[in-house]
Amino acid sequence: MAADQSLFLKNIWYLAFHGSFLKSGKLTAKEIAGEKIVFGRDASGKPFALRDNCPHRGVPLSEGWFKNDTLQCCYHGWKFGTDGVCKDIPAMPPDGKMDVSKIKVFRYPVKEVSDTIWVYIPDKKLHFTVEPKNEIPNLILDPSKKFLHVESVVLPANIDHSVIGLIDPAHVTFVHQSWYWRSAKKLKLKEKHFEPTPMGFKMVRHAPSNNSKGYTVLKGGTSTEITFEIPGNRYEHIKVGAKHEIISITILTPLTENSTELTHIFYSTLPATKWLWWPLKRLGKKFIGQDLGVFIKLSKGLESNPTLMLIGEPDTQARWYHEIKRLWQKAQQDNVPFENPIKGQTLRWVT
Repeated sequence: MAADQSLFLKNIWYLAFHGSFLKSGKLTAKEIAGEKIVFGRDASGKPFALRDNCPHRGVPLSEGWFKNDTLQCCYHGWKFGTDGVCKDIPAMPPDGKMDVSKIKVFRYPVKEVSDTIWVYIPDKKLHFTVEPKNEIPNLILDPSKKFLHVESVVLPANIDHSVIGLIDPAHVTFVHQSWYWRSAKKLKLKEKHFEPTPMGFKMVRHAPSNNSKGYTVLKGGTSTEITFEIPGNRYEHIKVGAKHEIISITILTPLTENSTELTHIFYSTLPATKWLWWPLKRLGKKFIGQDLGVFIKLSKGLESNPTLMLIGEPDTQARWYHEIKRLWQKAQQDNVPFENPIKGQTLRWVT
């Protein structure tokens, strides 16, 4: 069954994977926002992304061979360059006059920044490639630096349910209960101010909650700013004193109409990071595992197609997401600039 295209935003960048997943000389197939794409690296190490179908009979190019910057289909041996241009059709007679270079596979814009690989999904493919209408997301980190850790899981839910789970403040206490983070027995009224960003909204910089043990180990004037932007990117930037920072980014990449990949990437300038590396990795795995566990339970509940609701200020961010998504899609359909509808607002909830 074809994926529900209304779920997926177009004319936007999606995280494909960490650069370590893309090996030289190997093809990697991945479905993103319902589109099947084959990724690889050319001889210079630069990533490329093509529609994962041979234009002849539709066989996935990822099922073929890749050598000397040439993808060869496993069905009839058609050859394509990493730019998607056909280079050879073996079955054609030597004296054939056909210009095979006119046959092209759609080429997706792709960029690699700080060892993360991003692909641009357009709404139309009238030509064999497109020019992106916007830049890849700001990852906060200097492009010359690399993230220290990357962890990914696939959630059994669509992108909308996944995003709401990501930006929902009320679940943290109950899903992520632990002695080193916080307890459901220590609920506290929170009041946070939000401001719009170009493609979403941010919880403006503030002192971290004092009922979260994970923050209490950070000394020296700690503050944090949390930003969410479509299609599903959450950035937390923690300043520790005047010199150090922690960058924690969680990104949701829709795969199909029933599955979404959650990727967490992390960076820190704190000297203690190298001494606490393994405990930090275990902590990251545990957090992601807790999210996966509750989403497995959610998927069972959604099988009966229940009526759902969004209630009060704790769910305001979820309502913002739906409105931003609706207006982004309308702007693409009308070919007009997107205008963020969010206004500055203070929200209160207990967690």
